[in-house]
Amino acid sequence: MPYEIQLPDNKSLQIRKMLVDFVHKGVILPVTESDAHDVHVVRRALCAIRVTPSQHSPTVIDVEDCGAAYRFLMPQLAATKGVWLLTGTPRLLQRPIEPLVSVLQDIGADIRRVENGWFILGKSLPSSVETMCTTSLHQRENDQGTHCGLSLAIDASQSSQMASALVLAAPLLNLKTLRLVTTDIPSLSYLKMTLACTRNWPVTIPGVSVPNTPVGLPGDWSAALFWFAYACLHPGEHLSLHPLSLNSIQSDSIISQWFKMLGVVTETNHSSVIIQAHPLNSMPKLLLDVCDNLDTVPVMAALAALLPADITFQNVRNLQFKESDRLHALASQLSLYADIELTDNMLRVIGRGKVTVGKPIFDTCHDHRLAMAFLLFGPSAILNDTDCLRKSYPELLPQLVKIQ
Repeated sequence: MPYEIQLPDNKSLQIRKMLVDFVHKGVILPVTESDAHDVHVVRRALCAIRVTPSQHSPTVIDVEDCGAAYRFLMPQLAATKGVWLLTGTPRLLQRPIEPLVSVLQDIGADIRRVENGWFILGKSLPSSVETMCTTSLHQRENDQGTHCGLSLAIDASQSSQMASALVLAAPLLNLKTLRLVTTDIPSLSYLKMTLACTRNWPVTIPGVSVPNTPVGLPGDWSAALFWFAYACLHPGEHLSLHPLSLNSIQSDSIISQWFKMLGVVTETNHSSVIIQAHPLNSMPKLLLDVCDNLDTVPVMAALAALLPADITFQNVRNLQFKESDRLHALASQLSLYADIELTDNMLRVIGRGKVTVGKPIFDTCHDHRLAMAFLLFGPSAILNDTDCLRKSYPELLPQLVKIQ
């Protein structure tokens, strides 16, 4: 019988659904203790926004290290009457958000950078539409009698979340059309996920289609990735991952194709995916374009070092803008166990297949994806922080202890 693994819900979908229900219905969805910490962060922030804010001292919205909350809540606060301070960890406040701030300021938002975050004087922004919709970025829409709505442009080349933030706030901004100033968008699938969650809203992004895949919460493929990698390192073991569907809106579901090249057989059984790895007879060599799957790189890179395998990751530049500088953290720490090639936008890991250090020691940089990656080195590995796993997969360590 396969060992059963209960996966967390996908936090990206949960957070988007939470924002949609808050904006459209004024409802704040409940959460459970097993939900990712990021989901709790967003819910706590929405509860603070819903309370009648002070018109004098700022209401502090602390989103800790949650990048989605940092960007998604910016337009929400700008368009909600009140005095706000959007803040978080020092690392979070270094992550890109300026293009989003600039767009909001252009339509009248009062947002200022301060030492510990962003001071926002929230107000009703749609009132500015009538005077601005004749400018180059704002236009009147007359088709079928629709009223004047915003047409905005955003540079989302550093994060697709900046575009998603505007879509999720579309009813508050009277946004009808959002244009991308560059087609070089990392994790574009997450923007498509946002459009799928808001498919009933009258907002479009030219050139970006709305997926037909149903939006649900069928388990998290980013979490499943750890167990696919674990299976590779333990040939013959059966793992049943639940709930999980091969027909998923999550772009990381592509790993089922990647791992087929690494000897993993994938089957489905109702709402579960069952995996088993076969021993590799030769060193696999993979070339992966991860522009749409950046979160997969840490675990895949650690796996390459341990198999051994030769994996080249293309379009990795934006890894430096995550919860940590994942690109350089991986390159420096995995260099003890693999041959590493690193350029501006490419990472190649050529593994040696065994760990020569008795107790590998890793710095997770308080980053949940790095912690997942380094846990693959086995129970002898020493990680300086595993609490960060609660950000996306709170139950990973207890599950791993049971199976090892």
